Amino acid sequence: MPQLDTGVLAQPERLRALRRAHLLLSSSSAPVDGLVRLAARSVVAPVGLLTLVDDERMHVVGRHGLPPDLDQVHAEPATSSFCQFVVSEDSALVVRDAREDPVLRDLGVVTSRHITAYLGQPVHDAAGNTLGAVCVTDSVPRHWTDDDIAAIAECAGLIELMLAAEASREDIALAAAETDAVLETALEAFVAIELSGEITRWNRAAERTFGWTAAEAIGQHVHELIIPERFRAAHRAGLVRLARGGLPRLLGQRLQLYAVNRAGDEFPVELTLNVVEGPLGRHAHAFIYDISERVTAERQLARERHFLSALLDNLDAGVVASDERGKLILFNRAMREIAGHDADGSAQDAWTALRSAPGGEPISGEDMPLTRAFRGEHIRDAEYVIHLPDRPRRSFTVNAQPIRDSDGTRLGAVAALHEVTDRRRAQRLIECELAVSRILEQAPTIQQAGPELLETVARTLRWPHSEMWLVDKVGNVLRNAAMWTEPGYEIPYPDPLAPGKGVSGVAWETGQPTWIPDISAVNSHLNVPSLAKHGLRVGLAIPIRDGSGVTGTLSFFGDAAEEPEQSLIALLSGIAAHVGQFLERRRAEDLAKQLARTKDEFIALVGHELRTPLTSISSYTELLLHDDHDDEATREQFLAVIARNAENLRAIIDDLLDLAGLESGYVTMVERPLDFAAVVREVAGANAQAAREKDLDVTVVLPEGAAPVAGDLPRLRKVVDHLVTNAVKFTPAGGRVEIRLDSDVAGVTLHVVDTGVGIPQEERSRLFERFFRGSNIRNQGVPGTGLGLAISRTVVERHGGSITVTDHGDKPGTTFVVRLPAYCP
Repeated sequence: MPQLDTGVLAQPERLRALRRAHLLLSSSSAPVDGLVRLAARSVVAPVGLLTLVDDERMHVVGRHGLPPDLDQVHAEPATSSFCQFVVSEDSALVVRDAREDPVLRDLGVVTSRHITAYLGQPVHDAAGNTLGAVCVTDSVPRHWTDDDIAAIAECAGLIELMLAAEASREDIALAAAETDAVLETALEAFVAIELSGEITRWNRAAERTFGWTAAEAIGQHVHELIIPERFRAAHRAGLVRLARGGLPRLLGQRLQLYAVNRAGDEFPVELTLNVVEGPLGRHAHAFIYDISERVTAERQLARERHFLSALLDNLDAGVVASDERGKLILFNRAMREIAGHDADGSAQDAWTALRSAPGGEPISGEDMPLTRAFRGEHIRDAEYVIHLPDRPRRSFTVNAQPIRDSDGTRLGAVAALHEVTDRRRAQRLIECELAVSRILEQAPTIQQAGPELLETVARTLRWPHSEMWLVDKVGNVLRNAAMWTEPGYEIPYPDPLAPGKGVSGVAWETGQPTWIPDISAVNSHLNVPSLAKHGLRVGLAIPIRDGSGVTGTLSFFGDAAEEPEQSLIALLSGIAAHVGQFLERRRAEDLAKQLARTKDEFIALVGHELRTPLTSISSYTELLLHDDHDDEATREQFLAVIARNAENLRAIIDDLLDLAGLESGYVTMVERPLDFAAVVREVAGANAQAAREKDLDVTVVLPEGAAPVAGDLPRLRKVVDHLVTNAVKFTPAGGRVEIRLDSDVAGVTLHVVDTGVGIPQEERSRLFERFFRGSNIRNQGVPGTGLGLAISRTVVERHGGSITVTDHGDKPGTTFVVRLPAYCP
């Protein structure tokens, strides 16, 4: 059963090809009807057609055997034809009896033309587009044989060859007409000769250049018309060598020669020669351009250039100049040094490298000062930054202007560069220090001030990357607090740094500024060669100090090797001092706020979490003291209540003392090798009953083997138990809890995921503070001290790990992630 894809019929490229084929076949003298007749007779069919099918109509371009009433019909609706299926499927369509086919029996050609049998083969153009079909039809059922199908396919192939030939003839004719038009309108003289020397083509520009008309020149020998007598013998020898396939290096090259015109005047020309194969043999084609004026000007400029070069090479300012065509003609010694080229370097390449504007942004060649001056602008004291590969940025002021003669004719342009690197850097650094002070004055936290502060300093230095690190005293590592990278650089977010690792770690460990002139050349223990892979070369880290010592570092990285500069280190040390004072001031303010908040929260804790069990203990003790009856069961019940509340009080006090001891360092942890997977498995089993009582869907995924870490087993078990217990406690009945542990060579990662009540967005930053409990938990009256997560974070970080929390967006629940380093024996 045939299938129809109307999208194929409507493809724009196919329709364009079809229209061209229709025009070619309609206007061609090719025997289209004869080929169709041959197709019909080869299979003994009464009707044969060549049709082209577009998205709406079927066009008949070849016919045989049509009845008189249809013989003049040139188009039919495509939807009523068999041929639409041939084009859609790009394959032969063989129909024995269309009346038996549910798809074909309702076609117009079947119902109104009484076509019963059909055999069609697709016709393509040279590009492979399916244009239509060669087909034969019959009004009675037919059994088409394989020979019939092959015969129609051969006929389709002949028509494709004929169509390709017609298209090729048309292309050749159009190309010839276009070539004639181009040659006749060309500004350069065009001369074509046989390799014997006889002229066969002579355009209008040749008439203007040499003074001979085309009628006079064609048929004459080229030596007699345009070759100076002194060069004729060499020219004849050259033609002989070209005829033998020699002199290939001359073909397609711009050659400077001499020619002679009708008046006998000799003048310089520029000639481009090619040898082509034509239907009548090999010909030489030459484009010739009179360069008399250019040669004269170049000679004059050469004389003046020698004098100017000697003069300008003694200047300290970099000078570059162009001629009246914009071509560089002067590049003095100072300019070559600025551009990073020696005296033998390419002036063109050197000037092209100078493409940076005041902010360091690349500029186009059209905006370069010399180009602007060439267009007529006068430039005074414009500032530019030159940044060459592997060299520091340098600042310059540029003066540039056009060069004109007395009548205003443009002769070229000149630009001069004066270096102001040291002066501008000093000005920028002073402004930068004031800007940093304003940023710190307005920012509530160093994390908010960090990106803008780093960008301000880095842009002042013209260095593309900067980082701010703060000391994590619990984990004894540097943690990245802010980072800024110039667009175009892909610098990964850094991991925490241990003392002595990286340029920042060295500055932290030594307490002194650290300058690495070339990152790619330092030892790997500094952990900075990876930055060289991202295009960074020089690194500088300045310690940030407060009253307690080094509290962090400011680090800056440039993209060119650079030796230490003490004035720069001194200024950045001043900026680091501003940051240190800011941190000390903010720490004091935050500490005061935290103490006040902690006091309030501790009072709330005492007022509720401590008062409640104390009240129970006091009440039941009072009952025991004043109860006159001797009911033993009642006394045991009262004592059990007192014991349970006393245990709750002891747990709260233990948590408070434990947290205080961990944070102060008085409490030490005994770290031994342990299997963290066993810890997670044990805690999950301990909480299984509580999860079943709430009908929770609990999933536990553990590694197949052990997950070794070094740690304090009781404290790590308490961390895992707190996270899992909270997940079960705060997940409503019927919810889901997932406990997943991953282990690799770097360490272990524990994910505790729940579909519980979640954490309000505005409160998430306080989640790990002591005594803090989410408002949604407090409002539900769920008991708790707010110490569990604070203790968990302290324990994890004391193990060199991290603990983080994320919510699930619009979905309920949270995910806690604990990372611990792997055990290294």
